[in-house]
Order: sequence, then structure tokens, then C-alpha cells
Amino acid sequence: MAASLIVAIGPQNAYLLKYGLARHRFVFAIAAIYIVIDVFLITLGAVGFGTLIAQHPLLKLCFAVLAGTFFFAFGIVSIRKALKPGKIEPPQVSGAAACSTAIFLSLANPGVLFDTIVLIGGFAGQYANIYDRVAFSAGAALASFSWFVALSCLAFFAGGYINDRAWKFVDLAIGVLLIVLATSIMRDALTTAREIGWI
Repeated sequence: MAASLIVAIGPQNAYLLKYGLARHRFVFAIAAIYIVIDVFLITLGAVGFGTLIAQHPLLKLCFAVLAGTFFFAFGIVSIRKALKPGKIEPPQVSGAAACSTAIFLSLANPGVLFDTIVLIGGFAGQYANIYDRVAFSAGAALASFSWFVALSCLAFFAGGYINDRAWKFVDLAIGVLLIVLATSIMRDALTTAREIGWI
């Protein structure tokens, strides 16, 4: 379950993929940041925050709407960049700027918070035994570690073969996937709104 949520393309994965394809050496630092933050948020959800939010549909609805809006906006930006005429330049920023953006995309991203705290943490919180919660959370953390390490290594290797047309395709594909994901999240938000009697 954790792998299916983490592997889904979102701003985090898109950002890591871009820096990997650009063959920036600090792409692995970005992956490490994602892993550490995921472990922290999963643990936060497992100790009770996930269950608390899951039991209050209004909080869940707020997270879903924010996540859907965030993904939709990010997707539109990515598509506009892909369709813009001219050559796409690989990202050129300092390591500190790239890492601070990675932290922002994790902690200020409602989608990440929703997946880790509400969904994964909420499932972990259903176990009464603390050892079962730890085991569940450890499995989710392992999925995060495996995915981000694999994605950063694969993107870095593939970066030697990327050209401008491929860059445009990557931006377009990421944009479309994010909009599809945003639509799915908004559909779930609509269901939650009906459950609490708002619609």
C-alpha cells in the first residue's frame, strides 16, 4: 500500500526525476531528504495523528482539496513548460537551493502529508500493539527508501541520453499524470463532502 502511494508521480518525484536527468550530483541528497521526511511523517501518523484525521471527515476533506489543488497547479505549470517553444534548459541552481526546495515540496505538499500521515499513518494506527505499528511503519519506510534510491539512480544514469525533445516529453507526461491524480483526489473529496452532508 505504501509503495503504491509513494510511486505515484507527484511534485516530489517529478522534482527528483528532473534533477536526476540533469545529472546533478546532489540528486542523491534530495532523495535522502525525501526519505527522512517520509519516515518522520509516517511515524507521526502511526502514533495517532493519522487516525485522528481519518476520524474527522472535515479534516480529511481539507487535506484532499489542498492536495488536489496543489497537484493540478503543478501539472498545469509542467504542461505549459513542455508546450513552450524553444529549448528547455536543465535546472541550474545551487545545492542549497535544490535541497531547500525538496524540503518545501515535502512539508508544504498536502499530497505528501495526506499520504503519509492520513493514509499510511492511519492504517498503522489501527493496530493496538505498538510493535505491529512499528512493523507496519518500517515496511512503509522501506518502500520509501527503495523507491527514491532507485529513482534517483535510474534518472542519473538515463540523464546521459536525454535530449530536448525528451525533456519536453518528460514535462508533458508529468503534467498530464498530475492532473489525472488531482482529478482522482478531487473525486474522493467530493465523496467525503457527500458523507458529511455538504452536498
